[in-house]
Amino acid sequence: MINKIYFTFLLIFSLSLLGDPYAPLNFPSYNPFTLKFIHFDNRTLGNYQETNHLSISVENSSFAVKEKINNDQLTLDGEIAKTSINYFRKLSDNLTLNVSLPIYSFSRGFLDSPIEQWHDLFGLSDGSRVDLSKSQLNFEILSGSNKERVHDSDIGIGDIQISTKLNFYSKNRSNLYLITSLEIPTGSKKKYFGNDEFDGLIALNIKNHLKDNLVINSVFGVSIINQNHNFILRERNTSYFSKVLLSWKPQYFLSRKAINPLIYKINFEVFEPKIKSDFKALGDEYYVFGLGATFEFAKNKYFNFGFSEDLKVNSSADFSFVFGFEIEI
Repeated sequence: MINKIYFTFLLIFSLSLLGDPYAPLNFPSYNPFTLKFIHFDNRTLGNYQETNHLSISVENSSFAVKEKINNDQLTLDGEIAKTSINYFRKLSDNLTLNVSLPIYSFSRGFLDSPIEQWHDLFGLSDGSRVDLSKSQLNFEILSGSNKERVHDSDIGIGDIQISTKLNFYSKNRSNLYLITSLEIPTGSKKKYFGNDEFDGLIALNIKNHLKDNLVINSVFGVSIINQNHNFILRERNTSYFSKVLLSWKPQYFLSRKAINPLIYKINFEVFEPKIKSDFKALGDEYYVFGLGATFEFAKNKYFNFGFSEDLKVNSSADFSFVFGFEIEI
């Protein structure tokens, strides 16, 4: 894993990056048993100018959850890396097409010790990390004699997501978009990379350009899931979500105009769970808070980075970080 991250750094800084530097960052909002369902991708909110555009992002999430309810037990201990290859095409002045191919991998990871140090620095809870061994992979649900378990490292493609974004109202510096997404069942259900079903979502996005250097995206939407219950987990028909995403490039320091290569990104996202469960990590709402930035290291060349925390600890990933780059094709 460490070698993979090192390679990512080299790849990022070796390419000419294009696109929308104010586009929000996308942080993981899933756990090992829900990533197979459709999730809203913040990258669809970017206002890309190129007709053909490619972006590649890497998300790495660390999980450390242990719950017990009567005789049932849930353990989420390990890491999930997601590499997304995203294609953007501007079909008209008001309509954009996005296609995303995810590649997932389960691993023991390397983040346990750094995360504990991070929590200690800011006085955050370690949650269930104190009860789990470091650097192990064990995603498991036990319910009576029934069991679902992932304990071997694996890699594979997930469900391909096709999205459209339609700008149907503009006034002053505000725009209203209708976003639709359809997920194609290309991921393996056996490996938890897909669910063998067509899932969809619909969302409204209000984008406000309050100033040239401040953009706020507000998103309200619903995921529509084809139910396919197994013997342990019950899926919801629908799952609601809302987001407030801010991108800000400060232009002044102590009342003086300053040269600033960073666009700061702040995410606050709330998700209704996609599974009905008494386990908090599966059945509770997600509250994801993300911080990041886009760094302009040369003219029209950008590097995205950031990290997120689940404010409830036991819902989505306990800690995640993202990298990304964009190129014209």
